[in-house]
Amino acid sequence: MTQMEPSEVIQILEKNGCRGVFIPLRRAEEVREEIRGLHKDGKLDEAFYKEWMPPYVEKYPRHDRSAKSILLVATPAMQRKVRFHHGGKYHDFVVPPTYTPRYKLIRRLKHILNDGRKNNQIKLTATFPPLKLLAVRSGLAAYGRNNISYVHGLGSFHRLTAFYTDIEATDGKWGEKRLLPKCAKCRVCLSACPTRAISEDRILLRAERCLSHLNEMASEHEFPSWVEPEWHNAIVGCMRCQSVCPYDSKFLDRFDEVISFSDEETTYLLKGKYSGKKAAAVRKKLRAAGLDLSTFPRNLKVLLDRPSSGRSDRRCGR
Repeated sequence: MTQMEPSEVIQILEKNGCRGVFIPLRRAEEVREEIRGLHKDGKLDEAFYKEWMPPYVEKYPRHDRSAKSILLVATPAMQRKVRFHHGGKYHDFVVPPTYTPRYKLIRRLKHILNDGRKNNQIKLTATFPPLKLLAVRSGLAAYGRNNISYVHGLGSFHRLTAFYTDIEATDGKWGEKRLLPKCAKCRVCLSACPTRAISEDRILLRAERCLSHLNEMASEHEFPSWVEPEWHNAIVGCMRCQSVCPYDSKFLDRFDEVISFSDEETTYLLKGKYSGKKAAAVRKKLRAAGLDLSTFPRNLKVLLDRPSSGRSDRRCGR
């Protein structure tokens, strides 16, 4: 079978609403080294770096000798509503687009690029380099002031996925980190961020203060005392900066299917002790929403208890 050209692969992705770019293997090590440099210069919080960055920076993904490039893909992603029935009401909470289950994206992209054939047209092995920085350096994306990656035609409503491939790649548009044009004078995300994680003087997020980082932690970690209850707005992650961004305005009303949890399931999640068949069934359902049991019951409890939670609640049966 004749090997596909990089341009053919990109065209197939674009026909399916995605965006992609081929990147030489060495570039992944360059962005890892850049992140190490930020850490060495004290620009990354020590605790945050040690907890979250080793899988992307210190632990090298394995690849066989046939790997010649990395294919980086931005796939459209929407917010998802998760409905929890509790106390005679139901409560709709949001899961941001960046939590779209990665396994679904990998499966979909492999199907698209191999046209559903058993004999693959292109060899794809999923890998996990520093995706956001790789996307911005390669020209696939640009940074918003909120340090989120924005892709042309998709805004920040996308999920990045990377594969080792057996296709050669040229250097392409590799270059400096780029800020979106409107961000030079716009400050709406900075004003909307309740934790002051977004800074005036740098693109780099103060990740240790970001609400997304704080509510991705395992449930046994309490929220810092300075986090106000009304700041919480999603079952995981945070939508504050994206919900006010001009680049995202046309995506905000688009939602994926609603995943609903019964009163019994919600009560089970609020107990905080999970084991056996029931835990397995709930875990499977959460996975479809881009969630897992690790952040329960804390994240759900804080949303149910927040002062504004009643605004989105509805009586069951209405």
